[in-house]
Amino acid sequence: MNKLYLVGLPASGKTTTAKWLANKLGWTFVDLDQTIESELGMTVSVIFETHGEEFFRETEAKCLRDTLHMENVVVGCGGGTAAYHGNMDWMKIHGLTLFLNTSLEVLVGRIGAELALRPMFSGKNESEILNKLSQIAENRSIYYSSAKIVWNRSEPNDMLYRVVNQMIA
Repeated sequence: MNKLYLVGLPASGKTTTAKWLANKLGWTFVDLDQTIESELGMTVSVIFETHGEEFFRETEAKCLRDTLHMENVVVGCGGGTAAYHGNMDWMKIHGLTLFLNTSLEVLVGRIGAELALRPMFSGKNESEILNKLSQIAENRSIYYSSAKIVWNRSEPNDMLYRVVNQMIA
């Protein structure tokens, strides 16, 4: 197993944890949203605004499948990646999947601290952020919870590294 895919809600720490694990494993880190932005030459927000969500999700699925040809890679997926175009099943077939099951309270705090970076939550107060996250979690939990590893902490640590390292061996 030479691919690791991280999934989870917005602000669950996918990018941070994927970078951390890639460094610990000596693997390459790939941020799926950055890959999409690079391929299309515009930000995720602009892609959604100008082309719509379905176009974004199709591009996301294509970029995800492009990781098939990579080796020793840790992929930080977007929050919705697992829920569209059979992506979660595809990731489970082609790599190890890791769900960052960060508590909603931690997510609300993280999102509130970086609202400018989270257009989906722009203009929302803590209660509204919590409600939106709860809806998203309900809709996507069937995908997230099917991951091979479920990490129920808000930060990575050496125990996570040991579990991942054992499973990819």
